[in-house]
Order: sequence, then structure tokens, then C-alpha cells
Amino acid sequence: MSDRPGRGERAYREAVRGFSLLFVVVGVVVLAITLANGGGPASVGFFMGLAFVAVGVGRLWLGARMGR
Repeated sequence: MSDRPGRGERAYREAVRGFSLLFVVVGVVVLAITLANGGGPASVGFFMGLAFVAVGVGRLWLGARMGR
């Protein structure tokens, strides 16, 4: 048996990486829009943006650790 992942597993990993990056981008956009519209660090949009960024970065970090 080979140590190399199959095509399906590679596609899954790439899809997870892509969605994780999308979560980070959405989070940054939400943060930018919230701050541009006068929302401060205690606003709902700010916390939502941080949550999206945290989920995306956390999933990327876990994926990197699991890939070793």
C-alpha cells in the first residue's frame, strides 16, 4: 500500500483548504464593513468577523497538523 493519498483524499483536502480560506476572507470582509460603518470592537459584526476568521484559521491549522 502506498503512503500517497488517493485522488479523492487530495480533492477533499483541497476543498477543505479552499473553504477555510473562504471563511477567512468572509471574516475579514465582515470586519472591514463593520468598521467602515462605524461599528466598534463590541459590535455584533466585529464578533462575527472574528469568529469567521478564527474558524478558518483554526481549520487550516488543524489540516496542516493532520497532514503530517
